[in-house]
Amino acid sequence: MSKLEIEINGHEFQLLPERALFWPSRQTLIIADLHLGKSGHFRKHGIAAPQQINEKNLARLDKLISRVKPKRVFILGDLFHSSANREWLRLENWLTDHANLDFHLITGNHDILHASFYKKAGLTTHATYFEGGFRFVHDIEDVEADDSHFTFSGHIHPGVRLKGAGRQSIRLPCYYQKKHHLILPAFGEFTGLFLLAMKDAEQIYAIAESSVCSIKKYNY
Repeated sequence: MSKLEIEINGHEFQLLPERALFWPSRQTLIIADLHLGKSGHFRKHGIAAPQQINEKNLARLDKLISRVKPKRVFILGDLFHSSANREWLRLENWLTDHANLDFHLITGNHDILHASFYKKAGLTTHATYFEGGFRFVHDIEDVEADDSHFTFSGHIHPGVRLKGAGRQSIRLPCYYQKKHHLILPAFGEFTGLFLLAMKDAEQIYAIAESSVCSIKKYNY
């Protein structure tokens, strides 16, 4: 796996190909938009969805935690996609197995469970979280502009379309950066991509299989 290191406000951050951000000085892993329980929610309503996607996402997160060894995990919203079901119970058990880690959930529009569910699962919840000159939110559109803090967010599931010879193109998940703001890619695999207006970005970091690379604007 090939990470890309960037500096923001004097802090090093590692952009990981697993669609997650690592903050080494705070030993903190930052992810967004897992949407656990989404496949079960769809199946309940008669929509075909892969049954193993929940386990696959948790296994990916397990592997990532084992690799980077964080002490904390920040989840920038949309941890769980629906009301409580068997997949929520599976998540509770998974969190119990990782009780040595400090989990913080910055709640998103899909995090609709009563606060007691998150407390029982060992999650500390926030609408917005501030630390070290940084602000952590789910959707940047739901908070006031604040240029005094660099903001990390999720919600969008950002993607980039890269053009090749002729009419060839490929869509890739990406980290999308503006002057005071970085949008994380969705960690969950059953989420899709949203192609943003790339001309508005200050920098884009695309994820191609096991590496992260900076994309020059003439490739958009």
